[in-house]
Amino acid sequence: MAYLFLAIAFIASAVFSAIAYFVIKTPYDPALLMLATLVGCTSVISLCFCAALEFQSRLRKDAERKSNQQRIVLEHSASTLMLLDTQLNLEFLNSGHPSFDVFNKNYIKGEKVVDIWRDNVPEETRQQVRHAITEKRTWRGELCFGTSKKDSYLLTTISPILDENGELSNVVICAEDVSEHKDIADRLFIRENYNVLTGLPNRQFALRTLQSAIKDSDNSESGFILIHIDLDRIRYINDSLGHHVVDMVFVETTERLRRTLRDDQILAHLGADEFLIILSTETCIDEATIIAEVALERCREPFYINHHEINISASIGLCKYPEDGDDCTLLMRHAEAAMFNAKEKGGDRLSYYEEGMSSETELRLEMENQLRHAIERDEFKLHYQPVVNLESNKLRGVEVLLRWQNADLKNPNPEQFIPVAEQSGLIIGIGKWVLENACKQIMTWSRSGLPALNVAVNISAKQFIDGDIAEIVRYALQQSGLPASQLELEITEGLLINDTPEIREIFTQLKRLGVHLSLDDFGTGYASLSYLKRYPFDALKIDRSFVNDIDKCEDSVTLVNAIIAMGHSFNMVVIAEGVENLHQRRILRERHCDMVQGFLYSPALPADQFVSWATRYAEMQRTQHV
Repeated sequence: MAYLFLAIAFIASAVFSAIAYFVIKTPYDPALLMLATLVGCTSVISLCFCAALEFQSRLRKDAERKSNQQRIVLEHSASTLMLLDTQLNLEFLNSGHPSFDVFNKNYIKGEKVVDIWRDNVPEETRQQVRHAITEKRTWRGELCFGTSKKDSYLLTTISPILDENGELSNVVICAEDVSEHKDIADRLFIRENYNVLTGLPNRQFALRTLQSAIKDSDNSESGFILIHIDLDRIRYINDSLGHHVVDMVFVETTERLRRTLRDDQILAHLGADEFLIILSTETCIDEATIIAEVALERCREPFYINHHEINISASIGLCKYPEDGDDCTLLMRHAEAAMFNAKEKGGDRLSYYEEGMSSETELRLEMENQLRHAIERDEFKLHYQPVVNLESNKLRGVEVLLRWQNADLKNPNPEQFIPVAEQSGLIIGIGKWVLENACKQIMTWSRSGLPALNVAVNISAKQFIDGDIAEIVRYALQQSGLPASQLELEITEGLLINDTPEIREIFTQLKRLGVHLSLDDFGTGYASLSYLKRYPFDALKIDRSFVNDIDKCEDSVTLVNAIIAMGHSFNMVVIAEGVENLHQRRILRERHCDMVQGFLYSPALPADQFVSWATRYAEMQRTQHV
């Protein structure tokens, strides 16, 4: 380069010197003129050459900077980028991307992209890609590549690059790793469509599967059978041993039911203690009956959980498509209706749907919906039945009984709506309303001149366990001003099977408030004599079933006499329910029963009618002996 520079300078200086000497005819010495011209040309050419070098240097640095920027962008791109030749040999791969190993390990072994895809991509997908490249268009889709740890899911775009003649010159692959997003989507799908505890499809998934089964059956012109399973007595296990044990029962039940079914038969967990089985179209009615009977037998087998032997049963309802319904909602309702029919017959049995069964299920649902609005619509009314002291014949208190005035349901009686309220959990709010209004009513009567009366309010097991009953009682007493000694809480024996430290602590809290506790319907439930000693009951109520025939059956007299003696031995007041005639009252009085209530004195009355009755009864006591 230096020699070229000097040669150009010498030639230019010689030319300029010759022109100056021969053409212009300058008087200067030719040698000096030659030297001056040489120096000038050398200087000018040097400046131009340096400027050119500087310009080239800047262009090179800009190119290097842009190349470095492109390299950084490619290496830190969210996608794997590959450039392949027409034979699918790798020409470029941005090695900084995490998905680099998925491809690069294969290239280290000398394999081509086509070899990688042959081992990981289905043939149908490979044909689609080849077809797209042949037609010189871009293909987009999701590919799965297996690694040593887990599968990698890549959202891939494959684009053919054409030369100036429109022929394929290269192939560009852009692949974005969506494994984490897919994993999150899978977890969300599982959470939305499967029961977390048992891993079975949930109600929403079951409904979609049922809809699919209906469509498939319509196409094949065949039917199938639906089985609804409800575990019996789960509520009592939950009350006695806790929900953790119940959860383990559900998990074990799931495994037992799975072993009962084939792979083409769907098992779903609808929630709580309900399961659903969708049998395949090939399953006949006899096979469905056998499956249901095997499921019953599996549920009867004892569960051994946390050193407890637990025995349950199941109520099973079956219905057929299309005979019992032509859509998934109707089929579910009919299968549930058949299940309720089996449960009402005592459980531990199966029942096929028959026309008319669903009416009772629909009534239960309608009743639950109406109950949700009963308080705000002012449909509940409190009735009061007098409780009389047998020795003095004086009115000592009242028992509060709830009545529901609902014209749409023809005013259901408590035996109809109380179980629905308990099963739905509405009993907690209803019980709170009853307690508060009963306490207020007693105080209203007291201010109007009636003698101080004790008021007995029934408390269900669900209220006691889930309703923070101690706080509810405290609030009711505070709001009404009723002395705690005038409030009596009637507790059924079913609660006592849940003999836990938490329950005993609630009893202690209630006694600290000063309220009285009575054991209701004694002898009809699950209580043992040890409960009378273990819990601080103040009163014992004899169920009406023991009283209604004591004037006819000597055995009933013996039982009632034993209960009275037992209650007195524990220093409890004994109250007999259902007294309807003077003979029954006489027998109870002779056995030293403390108090009675029943139609002999009065049925349960609304508040205004009770005041009239109490006034007449007090007047009668002043004028004659009863």
